[in-house]
Amino acid sequence: MQKAKTSGIKNNQFINIFTISIFTISLFLSASLMFAVQPMVGKMLLPVTGGTPASWIVTMAFFQISLLVGYMLAWAMSKFGVRTHTLMLTVLLGIGYFVLPVKIVEYSYILDNRGIEPISIFILLCFAIGLPFTAISTVSSTLQRLFTATDHKHAHDPYFLYAASNAGSLIGLLSYPILIEPILTVSEQTIYWQYLYGSLIFLCLFCLILTFRIKDNCRFEKEDFKEEENINWQRRLEWLLLAFFPSSLLMGTTTYIITDVISVPLLWVVPLGLYLITHILAFSKRKFFDKKDIYKLHLIITPLIILFLIDNKAVRELSISAVGFIAFILCFFIIALALHTRLASLRPNSKYLTEFYFFLALGGALGGSFNAFLAPVIFNSVIEFPLMILFASFVNPFFKTKLNLNKTNFKFFFVGICFLLVYLLTMKLGIFSDMVKFNILLISVAFLLVIDIKPALFVVVFIYIFNIFVSFNGSIIHKSRNFFGVSKVQDVEYNISEDKKLNVRYFTHGTTIHGIQNLTEDVKTSPITSYYSPLREIVDTYKPKHIGLLGLGAGVIRCYSAPDRYFTMYEIDEDVVAIAKKYFDFLKECGSPKDEIIVGDGRLEMEKRQNDKYDLIIMDAFTSDNVPAHLLTKEAMQIYKDRLNDDGLIAVHVSNRYLNLKRAIIPTANTAGLYALHNFFKSDKKDPLIFNSEWIILAKSEEILTKLQNKGWKKKKLDKNIVWTDEYTSIMSVFRMHK
Repeated sequence: MQKAKTSGIKNNQFINIFTISIFTISLFLSASLMFAVQPMVGKMLLPVTGGTPASWIVTMAFFQISLLVGYMLAWAMSKFGVRTHTLMLTVLLGIGYFVLPVKIVEYSYILDNRGIEPISIFILLCFAIGLPFTAISTVSSTLQRLFTATDHKHAHDPYFLYAASNAGSLIGLLSYPILIEPILTVSEQTIYWQYLYGSLIFLCLFCLILTFRIKDNCRFEKEDFKEEENINWQRRLEWLLLAFFPSSLLMGTTTYIITDVISVPLLWVVPLGLYLITHILAFSKRKFFDKKDIYKLHLIITPLIILFLIDNKAVRELSISAVGFIAFILCFFIIALALHTRLASLRPNSKYLTEFYFFLALGGALGGSFNAFLAPVIFNSVIEFPLMILFASFVNPFFKTKLNLNKTNFKFFFVGICFLLVYLLTMKLGIFSDMVKFNILLISVAFLLVIDIKPALFVVVFIYIFNIFVSFNGSIIHKSRNFFGVSKVQDVEYNISEDKKLNVRYFTHGTTIHGIQNLTEDVKTSPITSYYSPLREIVDTYKPKHIGLLGLGAGVIRCYSAPDRYFTMYEIDEDVVAIAKKYFDFLKECGSPKDEIIVGDGRLEMEKRQNDKYDLIIMDAFTSDNVPAHLLTKEAMQIYKDRLNDDGLIAVHVSNRYLNLKRAIIPTANTAGLYALHNFFKSDKKDPLIFNSEWIILAKSEEILTKLQNKGWKKKKLDKNIVWTDEYTSIMSVFRMHK
């Protein structure tokens, strides 16, 4: 009898282990597939959307909305019995399987008809991946509900499986740039994803079969009715807001990264990966930290990170450095962890599981949609990022504590306000460097933080708004924002010496200068900044007649003019064209009647104009410091080569803070039958308007390049043969280890 009892216990233990293993594997696989497909689809979009960073933001919003639809379906299906619910899930997955594999290019006609804009990209994604992704997004909450119908000892509280699901999401996400992208082409990736998607259908059916041994499949619901909770609309609103703010901040942090570095999957996954880690830590059964500590830390870093967003030259330079990158990422992680921890503490019992996940998904979708669709329309700068950081502090439970202004705290308050007044005085008088001013402000905020977050936050918000309306760094004469980012035109006065001043007009997109004009009358059309040399050397040596220019900027390059020279200029952003014509003199003073400006992606538009032939193609199509990778692939190089005259050349501007692009461009060009030389021009720093620049020149034969080789241009020996194609790019291969 004892042996039989022992044997029964062992059998139950085995069944419990087997059950939890199958459910965990199923949830892990579904989550991995959901998050591996996101960078894969984003990469597939690059050649058809022009590589703009905003396309990834729209893509993220699409997946969040699809997730919401999936959770809404799961909530609706939860009105049925748990087994019927799961059976409906497998049918939905099966329907989604028949539209695979994912083929973005088949639906690119939508962009041709509607143009490259958020809504057209969203519609394209709906056709290409909408059904299977929505189906797979129903798996997590459905299987967690099904798990409560098992006899596992933790069946009454399935939320720990949410952490397992998020672990799968993280693995799937990180595996893409580290394992999948470097090994498989895009076509191979879609096939393997389809195979694994099919495997998931069978795993879901197997999980369903495991519950057949339990007679009462609604056992968990009956238990829940014994523990009624008061789930009112205030509670639901809290769920919504605690999901909304991290989602919006995820978008804001991602926009910062992919605008100033490069729009490729490796950079996309960093903030999204941290976002998933916060879910894992918050919903895990094991507590890794005291939630009170993370709430306090959230409030401390809030004014500090907003401080980094203030319009200050020294701060801007710091924010786009590795230090700034780490600071933004770390602060995002802390804020998201604090809010998700609060969210996990408010989760209801399993009766409301599908409803809870629906509101999580709704908050995430609203947060993503706000950044992707609404913010670019209502704001002319990326102000939604600091706004969301500010408002996120309001849902922190520690923010509601009363301000205690005792005698000691009053001393700190007084000193902090004194430093603030000193900061405002230095701004008004124009004394001290930007970094000294920032340090004075930082000290003021630090003193106020000793008392409470509220006075520190008030000061930072005041200074942020003050800087928006009162500029001490020059006169802003234009500022606009669209799908492609924020453009700003600003007049600045340089003190060259005690008796000499220089008036300059800047055109910036994001944090990168896209053109500078010296407003002095006799030199106002001189090509300067990165275009001074070696580009001048190329033009003066070969004297091209017809030049194709990818990336207009302020139109500086157009002033490499000659009597019979004309340009075909490609620019994806209509705002850039309008700014170049209205605020700068380069196009007006140096233009030719034969010049053309083509609005659209340079590669896609050049491919359409099959009768064009160029003596020189200049590639300078940057979005902030981001380089659209689809412009640098073998297929792109072949298009450029086909548009060249026999003795034509391609000049590629490869100056970049983070990427050693020549490691990919030169081997890729060689594979396309082009020969390459390299030149790095270092400014002597005497002229503040002449920048360092790095260029690669490509030609159909080595003989064409002899003239430049004699002038010091060199062949570049590379340690790796990295060839990029539309099917394969690996950003890991070109990252600089140092600036």
